Amino acid sequence: MKKATGGDNLYLPPEIIIDILKRLRVKSLLRFRAVCKDWRNLLKSPFFIEEHYHHSAHKSPLLTCHVSNHNPNYWPLCLFRLEKETVEAERIHLMDSLRRVSCIIGSSNGLLCVKHGDANVDPPPSLLLLNPATREVMQVPRSTIDVGSRCHFGFGGSHFGFGYSSVVGDYKIVRIHTKRNNSQIICVDRVEVYSLRTGSWKEVEFGVIQGACLLYNPVAVNGAIFWLGIILEGEHHRWMIISFDLAMEAFTLIRILSPPIFPLVNQYVLDVYENKLAMIHKCVDELKEVLEYTFIDLWVLEEGSGAYGKSCSWSRKYRIRADPPSLCPICLWRNEIVCFNRSDPDSLFSLTANNELKRFHTSLCKYMPECFFYAESLASMCNTYFE
Repeated sequence: MKKATGGDNLYLPPEIIIDILKRLRVKSLLRFRAVCKDWRNLLKSPFFIEEHYHHSAHKSPLLTCHVSNHNPNYWPLCLFRLEKETVEAERIHLMDSLRRVSCIIGSSNGLLCVKHGDANVDPPPSLLLLNPATREVMQVPRSTIDVGSRCHFGFGGSHFGFGYSSVVGDYKIVRIHTKRNNSQIICVDRVEVYSLRTGSWKEVEFGVIQGACLLYNPVAVNGAIFWLGIILEGEHHRWMIISFDLAMEAFTLIRILSPPIFPLVNQYVLDVYENKLAMIHKCVDELKEVLEYTFIDLWVLEEGSGAYGKSCSWSRKYRIRADPPSLCPICLWRNEIVCFNRSDPDSLFSLTANNELKRFHTSLCKYMPECFFYAESLASMCNTYFE
């Protein structure tokens, strides 16, 4: 620390100030915007927003979840901090109307996309973008094909995805409309994309996923959104990962591992591992007794074009013995696999690469249908540029 020339004021180099400020909570940084003009400009700059987010994601990763509780006085959005053997649950208090959030669509760079309203009533649910740290909320305009839909996959209606592309500096929402075909199978019918930068929806081509059936909640990584789905080929079907490039606004298909490696499909979860697409797979070794040899594998997509029919390189990072076998994977947190156990609804569990099982006590697990990685951010819906 040095004294400024001609006075007794203390001086810190800008790089030291940035290194200190990026370690603080967003709540404090919002107040510090009033310190001086230089700080206000710094804290609103894309450079600092990126620096702060990446530090927050690395040092203080959280889980955000939608709590399915029908109590009208209960806040449905929560942030979870997993520390030692307890879970600190912080409810997201934004406005009374957010008590009607029905599900979380996705989390990206500190922003959440949520569905707001009851899927079983008219008008159909609307979409909201929100930043829990800054308490900024924005309602997304209705799409051009706004029909009722359910948040649960497999019932038809619409499937959604939310992500960010650094190539075009834009957050986008993908809405995949589905309908039943002549065989009463729910398949893709139309696709729309909402751009936060333009504030509008538009239809895009989806020929490569014609006849696809989406199965699970999506995950966004490296400027693309990924869904697990089934591609129908005549009387046969093929398990595939459906990828949507947010910059090019184009779909591609990625083959998953072959059935011999996955002898019995119990559960798949897509997530992000070290900034790569990951797939958590709960499986049973057919050659062993089911209750004694249930495993949870973590696979990572290392390379591959993603084009239909092309080979991709998957690597298994680790295999964990699921003990008890009733553990079901939810997501990744600090490269550990977060699980729940229906027979122990008051706890969350995490499995480490060395087969260590951690238990976190919380009374909210029984109401948690979905969970996403979240880190605090200063990102704003008014400024979509984020490198």
